[in-house]
Amino acid sequence: MKYQVHFLERQQDFERVMREAANEPWIGFDTEFVGEKTFVPVLCLIQIVTPKDIFLIDTLRIQDLSSFLKIVEQPETLKITHAGDNDYRLLHTLYGTVPNNTFDTQIAAGFVGYNYPAGFAKIVERELRVSLAKSHTVADWEARPLDPKALNYAVEDVKYLPALHEKLTGNLQKRNRLSWAAEENRKWDVPEFYEVNPDKEFLANEAVHQLDMREKTFLMRLYRWRISRAMELNVPKESVLQSRHISTVLRAIKNGPNAFRANRTLSEGVWKRNIDAWQALWNTKVTEAEKAFLHTLGKPRPDDPEHDWTMELLYHFVKKQCLEHEISAALLLPKGEFNKLKAGSEDFDHALLTGWRAELLGADLVRWLLRGKNISIAWEAGNCKLTM
Repeated sequence: MKYQVHFLERQQDFERVMREAANEPWIGFDTEFVGEKTFVPVLCLIQIVTPKDIFLIDTLRIQDLSSFLKIVEQPETLKITHAGDNDYRLLHTLYGTVPNNTFDTQIAAGFVGYNYPAGFAKIVERELRVSLAKSHTVADWEARPLDPKALNYAVEDVKYLPALHEKLTGNLQKRNRLSWAAEENRKWDVPEFYEVNPDKEFLANEAVHQLDMREKTFLMRLYRWRISRAMELNVPKESVLQSRHISTVLRAIKNGPNAFRANRTLSEGVWKRNIDAWQALWNTKVTEAEKAFLHTLGKPRPDDPEHDWTMELLYHFVKKQCLEHEISAALLLPKGEFNKLKAGSEDFDHALLTGWRAELLGADLVRWLLRGKNISIAWEAGNCKLTM
């Protein structure tokens, strides 16, 4: 299919195009943004493909995107993306948009034999026999005028979405998995998907359980301060304080400026600029709300090699099911989420053992994964018998 390519940089042209696109049964789209300079990424370009045209929308000049966002939200129009997670998260961050009626080629590919997440070029090459040039994946999308080669890359990012959607939909139908892919895509259609726990980094720090109450409180406050400061300055968190220096600040804060002077790994400019704020975080009395939150953390599960072995064995059963049905294990139960399940973390998303996943794994395996009790092995006449 040959498409007419249009570059839009005037609001009136954009509105006209969106009025027409709103009546189409589907659109495909992608976004280009710069995220390494600011706390909130800068949206620089939106590429949209319709049945006849491709539109490159200069979002640095077209400020009001509401007519496009309405299309993203309206259930009548199917939205086709590849790795749309990043696109939808960005649109939600910037505009509060929650999509409706989505189809993602990366997710679909994970149901028909591809590893998840598979790259766009790889799927296009295998399914459509087309080789894509990816030399401009790190183009400066804020630059104006845009490099013509970068624009060609931007066109390729949506040009093959319709044909890929058609091909993957056929493959899903042959395997009776169209409903499974649709179920997986619906996770993007609820506002809760975009909620971010502000204490995520703090909770992921393995050293938390080795700290006393005052140290835990400071570490929690330090992570929160870094986010708040980055938002205030509109810079990435790493520009405020690099993650590798978090433990350095925690160790030094108890001993004042001399401890920072003695540490050569942390830039003098960084600690001198922020030490007053850090000391205030350290010296402020722990509040009752903070105590209550920190007490919910509990204690780490004691080492239980038998339990760990059992859970790892069960995960191999999960992977075996995926191999037999040609579904990516990383799509069904990502290793990071499985580790939460193994550790008994309250953070584990139990929805990952329902729906199409439960159908594929079977009731017994789901029950064993949730119970997590030790498995006993008995060898009988050359057969291996597992019981829980």
